[in-house]
Amino acid sequence: MFQRATLTGLALILLIAVAVGQTALALICALLLATASVAALWSRWALARVSYERQLSQPMAFPGDELELTIRVTNRKLLPLASLQVLDRLPTGIGLNAPLSFSATRQAQLLQRRTSLRWYESVTWRYRVRAQARGAYRIGPVELRSGDPFGLFAAEAELAQSTTLLVYPRLLTLPELGLPAHHPIGDTRAPALLRDPLRVIGVRDYTPADPLKDVHWAATARTGTLQSRVYEPTTSRTLAIFLDLDTFEYYYEGIDPQQVERMISAAATLAREGLAAGYAVGFYANGAPAEHEHLARLPAGRSPAQLGQIMETLARLSAYSVTTIGRVLMLTASELHPGTTLLLISSVNSEATRASLLRLRGLGYRVVWLYLGPGLPPSVPGVTVHRGHKEVGSG
Repeated sequence: MFQRATLTGLALILLIAVAVGQTALALICALLLATASVAALWSRWALARVSYERQLSQPMAFPGDELELTIRVTNRKLLPLASLQVLDRLPTGIGLNAPLSFSATRQAQLLQRRTSLRWYESVTWRYRVRAQARGAYRIGPVELRSGDPFGLFAAEAELAQSTTLLVYPRLLTLPELGLPAHHPIGDTRAPALLRDPLRVIGVRDYTPADPLKDVHWAATARTGTLQSRVYEPTTSRTLAIFLDLDTFEYYYEGIDPQQVERMISAAATLAREGLAAGYAVGFYANGAPAEHEHLARLPAGRSPAQLGQIMETLARLSAYSVTTIGRVLMLTASELHPGTTLLLISSVNSEATRASLLRLRGLGYRVVWLYLGPGLPPSVPGVTVHRGHKEVGSG
């Protein structure tokens, strides 16, 4: 690469050669300066109007799935590129059927390719991408390197465009979780008509048996006598899944990543089973999706998009808890409809968790605990406890 000092020196030698009449030396210096000028201009415009496109055959996958990654580079100008180097950044959680180098400074894999492009020419590369583990992965940014045909000057550009791949949790079978194939969490049918607090269909005179929260104060002020809300009856079934990301009782003990993934897979599996059985399913956790500050919270729903939203939340979920599951249970319980079944997925048998579940049972909720931790299953009065298998895939 020519430095500014080198060019300044050539110009000075040219002036001296002309002054002393050294024609040959002057021609050589002039030729070098002309070449350097052309090379500098070429390098300056080398990466102008060069486009880079990256596309995955699908934006979502499960662990073990293979997808096609298509990369297309186009030179949209008259100036050709004698050499173009492409360095695309890939996260370490996905595999590629091509040689990769690891960048310690960027903590990522680098896919490197070299090519040359004539005017208005494009080149396309195709690879097989393998999803290796649950997560939200971002491919990119990409760095382009080129220059002039003489190799005197270099040009670099980083394109911030990125491509996201969501890898959903691995789905398990119910026997792998130690649950029966039919009614895995028991019979959760509503035993009688329930009141839907979101659907008020009228008012009536207050009776001493009515809870104070049902008093319609606007109607009371209008009529001068206490009035109570009348709710629409419903027999809909609702399942609220609570995921406890803690794998040890105390924070200083760390985490067990394999156990966390097992519990996340259990949550995904039971959400799918619940929706398939006609339940309105909600999801809550004591952790947050990566790059988010708020706890994972999806109110119950049975729309066709509900499973996709739960799976996306689980794919992005960090493996670390930010509060106790007992606190999440108590904060959320007041928002749940009467008759909701609470399903806790946890591997920590702590006194605080048992106390929270016992209190929720006392409030009238049906509570089920899928315990995936070591030791004997916990015992909580009125709470149905299922003991999961110790290892994923065991019979």
